[in-house]
Amino acid sequence: MDRHNMSWVRYPSQVSPDVEDVIAAQNVISRCMHVYVAVCVPLSLVTGFFNLSVFIRDRTKLEVLDRLLAGLTVTSILVTLLSLNAAGRPDYMTTTNLGCGVLSFFSNVCYFTAQYLQGATLVPSLLPGSSGCQLLVRPVASLAAIGGCAVCSSLIVVSLLGTSGELHATTMCQVDPLAAWPEYEIVKFSLGFALALSFQTVLFLLHATQPAWRVAPAPRDTASGRWVVLAVALNMFACRLFFNAVLLHRAQLKLRKDVGTPRDELLMNLAELALSGESCINLVVTLLLHTQCRLRLLGLLERLTQRCRRGQDNSMPLSRLGG
Repeated sequence: MDRHNMSWVRYPSQVSPDVEDVIAAQNVISRCMHVYVAVCVPLSLVTGFFNLSVFIRDRTKLEVLDRLLAGLTVTSILVTLLSLNAAGRPDYMTTTNLGCGVLSFFSNVCYFTAQYLQGATLVPSLLPGSSGCQLLVRPVASLAAIGGCAVCSSLIVVSLLGTSGELHATTMCQVDPLAAWPEYEIVKFSLGFALALSFQTVLFLLHATQPAWRVAPAPRDTASGRWVVLAVALNMFACRLFFNAVLLHRAQLKLRKDVGTPRDELLMNLAELALSGESCINLVVTLLLHTQCRLRLLGLLERLTQRCRRGQDNSMPLSRLGG
């Protein structure tokens, strides 16, 4: 149980004697956070609510893949809102262990939900007509099952924070608390990235080795949303590969009783930022590649253009009279 005594853990920026490295690292994360809050957060929220409005308007015509993408849209919006807790970096949010555990729980629910939903979207995309695809036909049951798995995974991970005996103690908080046991990072990697990657690998292998699924006619919604699914899968793989690599590196430092360097702290902050930016990219990709969302956007832009032209036409006689 000695490895579970995390009282020695400190942020490198607090204990490192390399002041110049600390200042340089803090400048980098501060500027990155300014760009994220000023650009990515508004873009993510506007795009997300627009996509969600399209899915809600067409709710009676939504097919399997559209429902999963709608769930992923809601999750991405929640991730963007929860990411605002890091807006003050390089300063960390100060709260109690209980408050930090609650933040970590809901953030991990969104983390696992997005990962499991993304895996589910690959089933109708790669294996149309399979038995697994038939299980997703019931939207309420399938989304409830995915949400239930995400909640259970988050409960398992949060139970490894190691703060149950000091819930009201003050701490410096982030989504993945620094003082968590090393098992926290290992289990989060296993239940999230490793499990999902294994599942996706099996799907791609089945798609490649079963000609019947490759030549089977794809449903209408699958044919229109396949590019969305593939783009989202590539984006999530890239962002989460970086995040989980840094997460496992932090667990390795803890097992060695090493607080790390300011560079290690910077990498963790950048990895957390990449995970938040992943949601923004997913929403933009859905808007640009999903047929209904793209058509609604083009229709909105066309109406705005027509109104601007009407305004200009109405103002022409007045300007001539004034002349």
